[in-house]
Amino acid sequence: MNKKITYKDAGVDIKKADEAIEMSKKEINSTFSKDVLSSIGGFGSMYSLKNIFNNFKDPVLVQSVDGVGTKMSVAMAANNFRFIGHDLVNACCNDVAATGAMPFTFLDYVAGSDLDKNIVSEVIKSVAHECKVHGVSLVGGETAEMPGTYHKNEYDLVGVATGIVEKRNIIDGKNVKAGDVAIGVFSNGLHTNGYSLARKLIFETMGLTTSDILPKHSITVEDCLLAPHTNYSSLITRINDAGINIKGVSHITGGGLIDNVPRAIPGDFSLEIDTTSWNKIPIFDFLQNNLDIGTKDLYQTFNMGIGLVLIVDESKKEELISFIGRESCNKIGVVVDDKDNVVHLYG
Repeated sequence: MNKKITYKDAGVDIKKADEAIEMSKKEINSTFSKDVLSSIGGFGSMYSLKNIFNNFKDPVLVQSVDGVGTKMSVAMAANNFRFIGHDLVNACCNDVAATGAMPFTFLDYVAGSDLDKNIVSEVIKSVAHECKVHGVSLVGGETAEMPGTYHKNEYDLVGVATGIVEKRNIIDGKNVKAGDVAIGVFSNGLHTNGYSLARKLIFETMGLTTSDILPKHSITVEDCLLAPHTNYSSLITRINDAGINIKGVSHITGGGLIDNVPRAIPGDFSLEIDTTSWNKIPIFDFLQNNLDIGTKDLYQTFNMGIGLVLIVDESKKEELISFIGRESCNKIGVVVDDKDNVVHLYG
């Protein structure tokens, strides 16, 4: 009864978290812009806004927080953490960019019951890699070992992105009108949503492993489920810089096309979507053929191959499609007068 115990005896090894960060330090530092004033390990990150604000008359900060959900469980099963940080960065940065803002800083949070320093380091390096590619500074983060809160070998990833936009350039959908068209930018997989259902079907119901070939397709389960969340933030910035007027942007995350598109258009309108207007990649073809759920539920659970929807005037349709590339997008629908403010699927 009088035995003394340590923090490590309780399941928390502070040294492991420190080692994981040290192993990732080079990659983190590589994301820093000249405006980052703090170093790794401080109580709070510091970023000078002077240079950024010089380019704005009425700057507005935009922030988003998100996670990767149970996609991390698939990464654990496959022992593949190469892209999981990409998922985290892009889930957050895409939401920021949906307002027309340009993301410039990122924070990450990695938690689990028993942290493996090698896994944590690989995750952080993945985050840093994607931040660097898109000009975002990874200015801080947190690692937390919490036995009793998480199951063994379970991890939770959360990120926070901050961006900036000129107030007059905010994309809020208020100018969307009937007759405007929706351009769908293709996704390369599930991104970070619908994994609880997909995992139950693939691993529990069908008994497949990550190394198995997806039935009736020539791609592995691992490659299907771990395809990284596509970054659209840089694309949106390039479109804005090109002077192509985007009236509304919808990042297709949790809730799929059904719940996310109405957030980008006024309440007096709806969007009619032709579900045959894009080809379904293997994972979506597989899910559609093997799940016992209705079409609406399918398009509300998964992005079904559309990761971003851009609303533009019909006269801008060809210019926008050509700018993005016809292999990467297509017209998928049209805005109609309808006070229900919903998505109508046909096709």
